[in-house]
Amino acid sequence: MLVALGVLFTPASPASAAATITIVNANTSGVGFNDTTAASPVGGNPGTTLGQQRLIAFQFAADVWGAALDSNVTIQIVSSFEALSCTATTAVLGSAGTRFIFANFDGSTVAPFPGPEFADTWYHQALANKRAGAQLNPDLACLSNAAPCTTNGDCPGSVCTNGDIRARFNVNLGNSGCLTGIGWYLGLDNNHGTQIDLVTVLLHEFAHGLGFSQFVTVTDGSQISGLTDVYGRKILDTSTGKHWNEMTDGERTASAINPRRVVWDGGSVTSGAPGALALGTPNLRVNSPGAIAGNYAVGTASFGPALTAGGVTGNVVQALDPADGAGPTTFDACSALTNAAAVNGKIALLDRGTCGFTVKVKNAQNAGAIAVLVADNVAGGPPTGLGGTDATIVIPSVRITLADGNTIKAQLGSGVNGSLLLDLAILSGADASGRVLLYTPNPVQQGSTISHWDTIAFPNQLMEPAINSDLPHAVDGVDLTRAQLRDVGWFDDPDLDGIASGNDNCPLVANGNQADGDSDSIGD
Repeated sequence: MLVALGVLFTPASPASAAATITIVNANTSGVGFNDTTAASPVGGNPGTTLGQQRLIAFQFAADVWGAALDSNVTIQIVSSFEALSCTATTAVLGSAGTRFIFANFDGSTVAPFPGPEFADTWYHQALANKRAGAQLNPDLACLSNAAPCTTNGDCPGSVCTNGDIRARFNVNLGNSGCLTGIGWYLGLDNNHGTQIDLVTVLLHEFAHGLGFSQFVTVTDGSQISGLTDVYGRKILDTSTGKHWNEMTDGERTASAINPRRVVWDGGSVTSGAPGALALGTPNLRVNSPGAIAGNYAVGTASFGPALTAGGVTGNVVQALDPADGAGPTTFDACSALTNAAAVNGKIALLDRGTCGFTVKVKNAQNAGAIAVLVADNVAGGPPTGLGGTDATIVIPSVRITLADGNTIKAQLGSGVNGSLLLDLAILSGADASGRVLLYTPNPVQQGSTISHWDTIAFPNQLMEPAINSDLPHAVDGVDLTRAQLRDVGWFDDPDLDGIASGNDNCPLVANGNQADGDSDSIGD
């Protein structure tokens, strides 16, 4: 069962690779990879034209992934540089995704390749080919109009291909009016400075096409043809205890906007997380009353002291101030507090709005608060940080969601005690059980929701929704992307015989004898 998917998802080159990944040039003459503008070699990229350097960078990223994966079927990435959305301050860097998806392809599987691990489950094309041991989409077609073809000559202005992944990148980046002053760095050494490292972005986007993405419409929870996908089988909502393949459309819709409570439930990622993520998660721990006790997500401040493992513990008191010109409510702390005696020695709870965060926190500090919780005034999450600068602020402060703020306010009459701390028992970017958090902001962010790690991960991970400047050209070890692909079915098979290494008596020799004939499990 095959469906065309028309959606977009926003070391030195190895001498050999277990998977061969090739770049198919989809640009027309003089554009993108065919741009003949002269260029000086840069950062290990020997190209002498702009087009050559772009193509070399693309193939370099493809080779990094080729060295990390095993497949006996060549993976083709149909690629082009095009004019994508761009302003002087914001830009779409690029996008990539699988061209087709497959389910129930057992009948096309070559023995002893295992075929799909799950029935009635969508797989990305390159992953499906790997598990089938053959190209499941053998018919060539023009990229522009899907007409049957034999050569590029049959496709005027287009290419004839059965490519697995479609990648588009912004040709205008750095030009006038498109992220002014910031362009692509085409070197291969990651020495990008203030420019955007093309190889890093390519590694990220290629991963989406290889299997780091799901196919549910996140705004309504609907599935293509009513079938789940292999990615969704590993998405666990810790609020409900259900995976996405076990949910109704409505439950998936709610889960997509359930910040910091949706995790990746795959064994490879969970076992790899301690080696990739640092210990220490900023946290509000409500100690009492029991009805609301637990951990609450926070956004940290750019001013004041950082949270520590020892933390700050105290009773929580709502801050009150006059409803005056500085602020229209009595809870925003935009003026000197009127209940300073009650706030003194306590953690002050106040509302976002009207004035800057530093003004609010300073007024609470002046009243004797030992820490501050700023509750959002609109629904959504997870809480982002508190911006601003004030060297005179000496108490910690964090931001919490409107919902969590309301939960705490409703219990203040019973006495709320909490701790603001850096929880060294929890990996940065994981839950208390060590499962890595997925990105589920409220409201939905199209193209980013659920198909990325949460932004709280540290060290920064390749598959966060934003490309961070400190990322290495790596997809394994310090990064969890390769581990995620293991979880969806990219089993290790260095001899490319279709038998997972864990089940293969001769894992380095094709068609080695098997101990038990079992080639169905991943073996990782």
